[in-house]
Amino acid sequence: MPGRFDGKLVLITGASQGIGHASARAFAAQGATVVVVARSWQKLAELAASDRRIVPVAADVADGASMEAMAARVLAERGVPHVVIANAGIGLDARFQDTSDAAMRELLEVNTLGVLRTVRPFLPGMIARGSGRILLVSSVVGKRGIPHYTAYSASKFALHGMADCLRPELHGSGVTVGIVCPSSTTTEFQANLRTAGPAQNKKRLKRHSAESVAEALVSMAGSTRRERILSLEGKAMALLDTLAPWLMDFVLGRVFMRHGEER
Repeated sequence: MPGRFDGKLVLITGASQGIGHASARAFAAQGATVVVVARSWQKLAELAASDRRIVPVAADVADGASMEAMAARVLAERGVPHVVIANAGIGLDARFQDTSDAAMRELLEVNTLGVLRTVRPFLPGMIARGSGRILLVSSVVGKRGIPHYTAYSASKFALHGMADCLRPELHGSGVTVGIVCPSSTTTEFQANLRTAGPAQNKKRLKRHSAESVAEALVSMAGSTRRERILSLEGKAMALLDTLAPWLMDFVLGRVFMRHGEER
């Protein structure tokens, strides 16, 4: 049977593990040619060996020259992607007072500037073609900040601002922008989480699987939907923050804060 994305070119950053890895497999299963981008060539090569539709290109979203070279290669060898998914990201568990300048810069470099570097090179081609889909992977804490996630929340809030700016800039071009907001996901992200100061009091009702987020990205890629919050708790948090932000402050303070405890 023909796949939903037969003949389409999809580019995904952060594809060596987690959501990006699962998404590459999901789009390839739907017939797409998938360009997978990450720093680890070995992990990308292993992923590509599992499916002939997956094309590995090593690059670092935190390195402007690396991303420019990646984009030039993709455009020359494969053409303009039909779908670009800016997924690469890192996290930090640290209170505001324990967030250093260096830590904030690192997260903004990867999570925010990395998105700019991922999407920007392909926009002219998408606009000239008259079609394209851009998907940004944010987080529910990009809708409402929570304790200990100052840098991460800030970097993800920025993506919503980017999307809001891009949509009217692209109006009438045939290129659309969507943003996906998972809650906690069972991936290597938590194992790679940077830390500083006392630990956050971890409370999670349910974790997504990487595969369930990948399914959401496939669905979003085939639509023009603006935004999707994936979990019920995320939707509830966003709604309560709109209706009673003071109550949300109180709840989050009680749930996530550990006063006086060290790691």
